[in-house]
Amino acid sequence: MSLQTDCSQRPPQLSMPNGLRVRLLNMPEGSPAAALVRVHAGAHDAPEAYPGLAHFLEHLLFLGSQHYPVEQSLMPFVQACGGQLNASTRERHTDYFFQVPAERLEEGLWRLMDMLAQPLLDPAAQLREREVLHAEYLARAEDAETLCDAALGQALGSGHPFSAFHAGNRETLPVEDEDFQQALLGYHQRFYRTGQIELLLVAPQAHDDLLRMARSADVSLTAGPFIQREAPPLQHSPESWLRLQLDKAAPRLLLACALDRMPEHAQPALDYLSSWIASEAPEALLPRLRDEGLCQSLKLRVPYWYAGQGVVVIEAALTEQGLARRAQIVDALFDWLRFFSGEARWRACREEYRRVLQRSLQVAEPLARLKHWVEPQAWSDSSDEAAVRQALESVLEQIQVAQPIVLSTDTTGCEPVETEGFPLRLKFETPVRAAAVAWHWRQPQANPWLKASPRGTVGAINPGLQWLGSVDAAGRGALYLRCRFTTSALPAGYWHAFHHALQSRVWAARQAGVELRFEDLGNAWLLRLYGIAEAIPLIVKDLGALLAKPPQTSLDQGPQLAERAFRLGGDELPIRQQLALLPRLLAGATSRAEQAPLGQSELNQHWRDAEWQGLAFGFAADLRGPLQSAITALPGQAASAPPGLKTGSDGYHWHSLGAGQSEGETALLLFCPLPSEGGYGVEAAWRVLGRLLERAFFRRLRSELQLGYAVFSRFASCGDQAGMLFAVQSPSASAAEILGHVEVFLEDFATQLASQAVRVEEVARELSKRHVADTADLRAHAEQIGQTWLAGHGPEHPARVAQAMTSLNGAQLLAALDVLRHGAGGWRVLANATAPDARWRCA
Repeated sequence: MSLQTDCSQRPPQLSMPNGLRVRLLNMPEGSPAAALVRVHAGAHDAPEAYPGLAHFLEHLLFLGSQHYPVEQSLMPFVQACGGQLNASTRERHTDYFFQVPAERLEEGLWRLMDMLAQPLLDPAAQLREREVLHAEYLARAEDAETLCDAALGQALGSGHPFSAFHAGNRETLPVEDEDFQQALLGYHQRFYRTGQIELLLVAPQAHDDLLRMARSADVSLTAGPFIQREAPPLQHSPESWLRLQLDKAAPRLLLACALDRMPEHAQPALDYLSSWIASEAPEALLPRLRDEGLCQSLKLRVPYWYAGQGVVVIEAALTEQGLARRAQIVDALFDWLRFFSGEARWRACREEYRRVLQRSLQVAEPLARLKHWVEPQAWSDSSDEAAVRQALESVLEQIQVAQPIVLSTDTTGCEPVETEGFPLRLKFETPVRAAAVAWHWRQPQANPWLKASPRGTVGAINPGLQWLGSVDAAGRGALYLRCRFTTSALPAGYWHAFHHALQSRVWAARQAGVELRFEDLGNAWLLRLYGIAEAIPLIVKDLGALLAKPPQTSLDQGPQLAERAFRLGGDELPIRQQLALLPRLLAGATSRAEQAPLGQSELNQHWRDAEWQGLAFGFAADLRGPLQSAITALPGQAASAPPGLKTGSDGYHWHSLGAGQSEGETALLLFCPLPSEGGYGVEAAWRVLGRLLERAFFRRLRSELQLGYAVFSRFASCGDQAGMLFAVQSPSASAAEILGHVEVFLEDFATQLASQAVRVEEVARELSKRHVADTADLRAHAEQIGQTWLAGHGPEHPARVAQAMTSLNGAQLLAALDVLRHGAGGWRVLANATAPDARWRCA
């Protein structure tokens, strides 16, 4: 038996002697490894008396197990490896997953299986974690999507688990009660058994090695059969129109339908339908509605699915005009669904959909591949297309004959309604009818970036482009393009105008297997492209024309979009919006949005002053010519000199964005730039210090002080600067209090660090081994060299920093911490609050 190597073929499932089901996938040498466990039990399987119990258990499992106390458990282990991990509790399953360097997979797997099989469930830890869960509940109580789903549950009425509250909070989790403890233990003992669990592993290791790991995982779990659960029928009353008051979110329209007794292949059919509802292709549904001024985006999502029944939601982000014409949008959606039901659409669309999925899997990270293949009936080259087509017909038929729930959200005042979970301000409305409109739908145009790129020999060498590394065996490429405006900084509105114009291109690039990112560095813009190498020259060529002459509608919207971004408005968490703005502010750009109109003639002048520089990784020789031609056609000119070394400004700087606009949570970022003096040794010390701080900061501010759900720290690269980043979003603490907690933490950590010389050296040596990204892992290698290049260093820089780590000692880290604590390299704060005292210079 061999490992699954074709990314388009579903890996076979193996049954272990103890009952564990396993899938094994292969990755190229040098790639990371990942593991995913799906426990077939979730929020709807918890006792009705204790909403949130399943979600609470998911949290508790990370807090130590029989063989791995909390400080040696999976979370600190993966963080120390520089990997990623998370978990997710859904209606009828719970997933646990991580990605680490391949050689650490087995160590991570033992920790994962031990925490699943033998968690400590310590009572004191439960009390602390309940507060963390409550902070998450408070954050979700302001999340638009969460509140919309809760409102849809109200419309469906009682009697089905979808209508109930399952997130959990302080009131629903009485951890002090013996009955609750028995229920918690009973849930774990019933469902965390081999018959309920699937394990997926993906790694470059040999099949026999992965099979040995899977067998050990099998025997580490308690044996038990699969438990079949029944769900009551899913139905709702005749057509319902509702309005939900959301004061902080953009208006939206949701059309929801309850589906029941769906065929086996309904989920891949819904994925197929979802891809075309969200399509940005010319003549598709979304561009037509956008051109009419009705909505900004469309998506289909499935907030509930189990055993052939589910809730399907088509969601539109509305314009003000669209809010006034909701009935017309509903009419358009149903009219388009009838058009899409035809056999002609299936014949024309299925092949493009297949190519999109093939490319997506070809460039997917190991963990993303596991998340694809864990789903029942996930698409593969061997999928039963006839069965998927038949399931699509059933889905479309039920949606079209259903009496839909139509939910509108905006700031219109509604009275509070009594719920057991999230607070809602909701009311029923009289259905509205629209006058009949002939939409004359057309077949969406094919994505031109899915075709093969022209090949050619290398022509004249572009002096602004460096070619690094060897040809990627998997056919991937990575390209970094930095555009610097040499005479003047562009108003923020120009970047937002281009970001608006690029949205359909970002979608088209993703379909073609390329991740396209466009970033504002304040004094420069950065384009990053990673994915299918043969698609990248086509994309860059088309982007050149767009950058030279963006649509006037985008230029018109640029100032308004910039102003909205600096207000931290919209649905996204403030801390995430701040992270996106941080590189611009670190570069010294203004934190205010200019209101002057944007014009094509002014843009042309800026392009005359622009210089491009780039890095290219992984491209075959016959793609270099087309890529160089595409880059040469970009507006601006090539610059032969690499980016200069960036240094931070000293002193204490405070950027206040969105202060006083709402009574929501306080969000604060503190960035401490890496000192420019000291060379490789200073950066090595700061990187090791960042690894040591990461877990301790999380434990102090999130677990012990319980400041909020979003809490983290790390050594980070923000645009063209590197440094230490601390982030906190809190529902209870002010900006001054958060900053005070950070300063006290750093002072206490200095005392702890003085007694940890041996551990410091162990962490430094371990980090030095993993610091240089393997060239076989193209994404990681390109990210590392790209960040090094932006900071003004050469490709050899990571190896020299890694070498400096090998000789680090405790005294050097204490010195680095002292520089960090006292702001010798400057402190930069970005917060949705005003500066607390006079030491801060307000930008």
